[in-house]
Amino acid sequence: MISKILNAAVALLFLAVVVMSVFGTEWTTTELTFVEGDPSGIVHIGTEIFTTYVVAFEVLALVLLAALIGGIYLAKEDKEEAAI
Repeated sequence: MISKILNAAVALLFLAVVVMSVFGTEWTTTELTFVEGDPSGIVHIGTEIFTTYVVAFEVLALVLLAALIGGIYLAKEDKEEAAI
């Protein structure tokens, strides 16, 4: 019973952080500056990711790494279960 309450509290705390992040962020838009010969704007996007948003990029990389490690851990087969 305690674990269900603890799980619900953690989930609600996570939801509160996400909601506060969405409503607390100033969503500004800037027009992309296109480089001649690059109609997609990928040069501008790459420059923004690795200069302005480098911290968010690194945090996202760590979150994805943790998800990958967690997925591998969950997918591995235990020796005890494999013997049955």
